[in-house]
Amino acid sequence: MLESARRPGRFVLTLTDGRTFTVAIRALSDTGATRAGVELDAPAVAHLSRESAITDLSDRAVNALARGRKTRRELEIRLRRVRPDASLIAEALDRLTAIGVLSDEDVAHAEAAARLRRGEAPAKVRQMLRRKGVEGRMVNEAVGAAIIEDGFDELASCRSMAEKRLRALRGKEPAVLRRRLVGFLQRRGFGGSIIGQIVHEVLGRQSEGECD
Repeated sequence: MLESARRPGRFVLTLTDGRTFTVAIRALSDTGATRAGVELDAPAVAHLSRESAITDLSDRAVNALARGRKTRRELEIRLRRVRPDASLIAEALDRLTAIGVLSDEDVAHAEAAARLRRGEAPAKVRQMLRRKGVEGRMVNEAVGAAIIEDGFDELASCRSMAEKRLRALRGKEPAVLRRRLVGFLQRRGFGGSIIGQIVHEVLGRQSEGECD
């Protein structure tokens, strides 16, 4: 039994038949495999095999989380490519959830706040979170909390996005300008009534400026 050089806190156990398991110290303690030369019965070997698989999946999930926010569903999809065993994946992710490493609620709140600040409409943020696998009630709570905490104003946000986009579209024909501006705001997730109001407003101001 040796500690893994690449995975601190993980121990590599090699059986006499050549099979190798990489597990946490608890799995070794559970099976009595903390001493060299100990004889393991079939249930102990089966337990170590299962723990090795779960440990590998957990470590892969943690590595993915270190590179960016991920929901449980997103990690499930990633891990199925490695080992398509739903029970092992569920156990690995349950353990990460239990210690607070994995939380759809935290992802939902962080994503909602960040995307609203970038100018996405609440409807689009809700849609994105549902695609990521966040449960509906949690989605609504996260978006609602972000709106309150940041004082988000959908009309003001739509206006700001329209004005920025308008500067990039200067010189276009009026019909083309309107079409592209509307399309841009739709992709941001704003509703038709808000888009109509804001497009009328900003294009009206532009026309007045050109007349002046």
